[in-house]
Amino acid sequence: MPSLNRSYIVIALLLIGIGGFAYSILLIGQLLIGAAIAFSAFVVAALVYYGGTDRRTLIRGTIAVTVIYGVFTLQLPMAVIAACAVYLSAWLTGSDSPFNTPDTEIFPVRQVHTEESERTD
Repeated sequence: MPSLNRSYIVIALLLIGIGGFAYSILLIGQLLIGAAIAFSAFVVAALVYYGGTDRRTLIRGTIAVTVIYGVFTLQLPMAVIAACAVYLSAWLTGSDSPFNTPDTEIFPVRQVHTEESERTD
């Protein structure tokens, strides 16, 4: 069972999707843009509901929204490039990035042996 806080986020995303669709149909008359907004919000709501609100889920949601929006607006190549940029920036700022590893050339790591580390019991 998802937490109550996560349920509020999902409900807000669903309302954003429905509101965006209604706005685009009733006020600006753009069916495809409204469908893209609604579908993207529903995909992110599903990701949040089943995956939580951690960093990985939000990155996946951003990539999914970018690609879905590119499909609906007929700009798929640019959407794929933008999704790759999101993934690359997420990787570079994540915990497994090459920038997060300690630099062993400037500050060499020395192995320290103590009596306790040599015991095998």
